[in-house]
Amino acid sequence: MELKATKHSYYCNDENYTNAGAFKHYDSWKDFRESWLDENCDLDHDYNHCFRFDLEEDEEEAGDFTLKLYIMHQRKGNFVPITIKTIQESDMTEINTYLEKCWHYLQNQWKEFSK
Repeated sequence: MELKATKHSYYCNDENYTNAGAFKHYDSWKDFRESWLDENCDLDHDYNHCFRFDLEEDEEEAGDFTLKLYIMHQRKGNFVPITIKTIQESDMTEINTYLEKCWHYLQNQWKEFSK
C-alpha cells in the first residue's frame, strides 16, 4: 500500500461517549505495535476487531501522515478509537500486513455474502 490519504464517504467518531477514556493516542506505529500487536502484526480479532482505518495527511505539513484505527472490543461492545500521530513510509509494510489481516477477518464475517 502506498502512503496516501484515505477518502471515505463519511467520518467515524474519534471519541467514545459511552466509555470514557477509551480513546488511545500513540506517537508512532512502533508505540502502537508494542501495546497492541505481537511480532507478526497480529491482533486478536475475536476480541479486538479493527473495522476501519483512516490515513490522513497533515494539511499544513505535506508528507506528514496520521493513522486512525477504529477497534471494537467484540466481547464487551466497547468502541476504541486510536490515533497514531506519525506514520513513516518505512512503517507501511507492517501497516499493510496488519490491515490485510483486518480485512480478511472482516471478509470472513460476511462470508455468507461473498461469491
